[in-house]
Amino acid sequence: MKRLLNTLLVLISLGLCAVSFVQWQREARLRGHIADLVKRLEAENALRIEAERKVREYEKEIARLTELRAEVEAKLVEVTREYNDLSADSTARGITIAIYMRELLQVRAGFEAAQLALGQGGDAIKERNAAVTAQNSAIEKQNAMLKQLAAERDAAIEKLNARTREFNELVEKYNKLAKER
Repeated sequence: MKRLLNTLLVLISLGLCAVSFVQWQREARLRGHIADLVKRLEAENALRIEAERKVREYEKEIARLTELRAEVEAKLVEVTREYNDLSADSTARGITIAIYMRELLQVRAGFEAAQLALGQGGDAIKERNAAVTAQNSAIEKQNAMLKQLAAERDAAIEKLNARTREFNELVEKYNKLAKER
């Protein structure tokens, strides 16, 4: 009977060893699985942190581009307003030049008619010469004003062209930035 009990004790001990071994292997697999889960969690956290960093960078870039766009739009409004003002001014100056030219032609026609009507009268000629001299000085003043108006118009057009070039360069920079993003 003692032998039977010893054999039974050995068998129970071997069974307990087998159960311990199986539990040990199961625990090792679980620890490995937990380690994998921890690594995946750390990787996902790192990716989340990186994504949040990129989101902050993109928000800053969007704010910068929005500010740049607002500046460009303000500049466009300003340039458009200046262009409209210069166009209206140029048109008004053109009308003024036409009026002065018509007056000049009328004065010349009046001068020629008066010259023919007076004929050879000495005093009348002297008086007419004085009137003609006054008319000539008026014509010279008008010519000077015409030259000044033409110079101002040319300066305004050059200013407009410069503004248009600046605006075009600004638009090209904006489009370049927009394409890069």
